[in-house]
Amino acid sequence: MITKNTDPYKMKRCVACKKDIALGERYFAYPLSLQLMCLDCAEKEIPKTIESLQKDLEKVRQAKAG
Repeated sequence: MITKNTDPYKMKRCVACKKDIALGERYFAYPLSLQLMCLDCAEKEIPKTIESLQKDLEKVRQAKAG
């Protein structure tokens, strides 16, 4: 989910590069997660997450089949 930082009282920080997310800057967060990422880091990290989840799904399918 891509959101714009509109809260002037709460500091937001990217969990990957540790950069502060400025007021008015857009960032990525998974729904129901406190992990925020700047868009540059999200572009790098999301494909890694998808790959990991695909491997986990394959393991589940193998466990069900065997």
